[in-house]
Amino acid sequence: MSAGKKRDNQQGLVRAGDLLPGFESLVPAIQEIKQAKALTPQGRHHFNRFKQVDALLSIGEEQAPDMGFMTRLLTLCSLPRTDPGSRLQYLRQNGPYTLAMIAGAGNKLPFGNIPRLLLAWVCTEAVQTQSRELTLGPSLLSFMRQLGMTSNSGGTRGDRTRLKNQMDRLFSAHVQFVYETAGHKKMASSAVADRMELWWDYRQPEQDTLWMSHIRLGEDFFNEIVAHPIPLDMNILKHLRRSSLGLDLYMWLSYKTYRLYTLKQKPEKLSWERLYIQFAADPSKVSEKYAVNNFRKDFVRELKKLKLSWRTLDYATPSGWLEIRPCPPSIPPKTVPA
Repeated sequence: MSAGKKRDNQQGLVRAGDLLPGFESLVPAIQEIKQAKALTPQGRHHFNRFKQVDALLSIGEEQAPDMGFMTRLLTLCSLPRTDPGSRLQYLRQNGPYTLAMIAGAGNKLPFGNIPRLLLAWVCTEAVQTQSRELTLGPSLLSFMRQLGMTSNSGGTRGDRTRLKNQMDRLFSAHVQFVYETAGHKKMASSAVADRMELWWDYRQPEQDTLWMSHIRLGEDFFNEIVAHPIPLDMNILKHLRRSSLGLDLYMWLSYKTYRLYTLKQKPEKLSWERLYIQFAADPSKVSEKYAVNNFRKDFVRELKKLKLSWRTLDYATPSGWLEIRPCPPSIPPKTVPA
């Protein structure tokens, strides 16, 4: 590594230390670990936490925003973060909004970071093409790169296998969107995809096929996407892919900050119990103090990582609360308040 490159990397990590207390003391050790890992196959491909910090710091300095989208309800009500096991139904409520999901025939519920990346790709393609018919690409490897997946490892726990399983789960699932207040109820119900045709050979991910793989989104699901798209920076989303919670927070804060900023609203304060119910893997444990405290630590950790790439993000964590303040979203709105 050249002296200039080494100095730039160290300066980047020091800047991270300004946002992540205690981080700056780890700079020499991190540099040593990174250099050692660079000599191994795992170091070249594995997206560890140190590489994630470098990638997040580069956004805004070296990378222009890459606009993508997520539909509003999926920023407010997230998918399962952990494996739901044999459960075939999932319900998540956030105020007047409810997301219900039912597993498709012969499948289980989707969970984790891959379905979130898939949904961001789906929503982006649907908004940009204004079509229910989406083309996935000529090869599995090219599609994985679109999702930000840099490894193409196989085996039972490899990324290729995980992607195949989560695509089968997500695209065969049925979703129901509900909005209900005291005097009004609105519901839309749809398959995520009512048609899917894949031609990929999972043993040869780089091989192009004669026919393009494609899906057709369910009609009501497509209509929900194009009616309420929330802009995202796909660079940030892809670099947060190690954490389902980090992905959920970024998508949710993209919606929250847009409303606070464009509507000139006052800062919003939310209790950790309220956030636990919305984001935690098991909302039923909200009465358990240790569960909420552990969740708060994970939540704040992901907020600090997000701040590395979204420099204008403005929040505070007074005792017992998260305060979100009006600030420009990571994708600035076309109309800026005076």
